[in-house]
Amino acid sequence: MAQKGEEIKVGALAVVATVLFLSALAFVGGVNLLRKKQVAYTTYFKFAGGLEPGTFVRFGGLKVGAVQSAEIDPQDSTRIRVRLLVAAGTPVRVNSRARISTLGFLGENYVELSPGTRDVARLEPGSEIAALEIVQLAEVFNNVNNITVNANKLVNDIDDRFLVLADNTHRLLDNMNSLLGPENRQRIESALANTDALLAETRPRLKTTLANLDAASAKLRPTLDNANSAITQTKTLVGNMDSVVEENRQEIRKALLDLRAALTEAQRLMGDVQETLDANRANLDETLENIRASSQNLKQFTDTIKQRPFSLIRIKAQKDRVPPLGK
Repeated sequence: MAQKGEEIKVGALAVVATVLFLSALAFVGGVNLLRKKQVAYTTYFKFAGGLEPGTFVRFGGLKVGAVQSAEIDPQDSTRIRVRLLVAAGTPVRVNSRARISTLGFLGENYVELSPGTRDVARLEPGSEIAALEIVQLAEVFNNVNNITVNANKLVNDIDDRFLVLADNTHRLLDNMNSLLGPENRQRIESALANTDALLAETRPRLKTTLANLDAASAKLRPTLDNANSAITQTKTLVGNMDSVVEENRQEIRKALLDLRAALTEAQRLMGDVQETLDANRANLDETLENIRASSQNLKQFTDTIKQRPFSLIRIKAQKDRVPPLGK
């Protein structure tokens, strides 16, 4: 009986140990012992942060699944492809985001899925969840180091500029002290006295000049008014001319076209006259020669009438005397 009691105790201890082991696998290791239905999603990170198969996936801080695989993306070697197995019914939405997070400062990393917003549709299983990259601690330290180096450079530059500014200030004070010395002070006082005397001397002339300017301005005012009136009338005339031209634009255009046609016709007539002259140049020359001969004969006839007017009433003209020929 004692041996059977010990066997029962050992068997009960083994069962309890098995149950505890399976519970540890289910709750700590993320093993799906009950074979709950799961759906797969994919996300991509530039830095995986130590993710490996079995790493927890949390939704709003609650454990809903695990990482199935983490590997280099075969299509883009600059990022890591992470496949997630999430419990079916988890409300992963289109605007949900995946990021690598940790519980506590020394806790292990896990994948956190943000809930998104309620009015956005759910993401289909097998789809890609957009990722939010985490800032690495080394990157932060590097940035802090760069900021420290830049701050040191800035402090050194400010010190150098402050020294230069202090030096320039000392020089300025020295120059001002030299400028405001007793000798320069006397010169300044003398210059001010001369200026006062010059102003006192020229004040009446300035008053007279200003009075003359006022009088000239008063005389110029009517001229300016007339000029403004003339400009206004000119503008009115130009406006009237524009309106007249605008009203008679068609008639003016027609007159110009008629003038152009008349000039073309005159040019054609001149060409015809020129051709006629060229064709009858010989006849014209003969006619002019005949007219010249007729004019010469008429002149001779006129001279004869003047010398012998009685020849008009003679029936027969007297023969010209022939000089006797010598033997």
